Amino acid sequence: MKTTKIELREVKLGTLSGASQGWLIVGQDEVIHGMAHPIDGELFTISSTTDPRIQAFGWCPMFDSLAHVQNDLEIALAMQSAADVEEWIEQSERYDEDSNSGLTH
Repeated sequence: MKTTKIELREVKLGTLSGASQGWLIVGQDEVIHGMAHPIDGELFTISSTTDPRIQAFGWCPMFDSLAHVQNDLEIALAMQSAADVEEWIEQSERYDEDSNSGLTH
């Protein structure tokens, strides 16, 4: 499967309760595709307001590690469209038809 190199660049994110740990999802030519941040203890989620390939993961996808975030995004961001990402997720072990969102990570 084709991949592209990304960097998860650690930053501080502003929240109502103060600064929180987060990571910018940075691709080729320093392009920022979105961000990752911890949720619910040891879990992480990703979001983007600009890249439909990240949006294709759905609302608040959960990952068990930053390595998992990086691996999945290096595959997804090498794809040409959100539809390609959705198809890859549905055909992978990440898809769970019994859950509300259809996604597990």
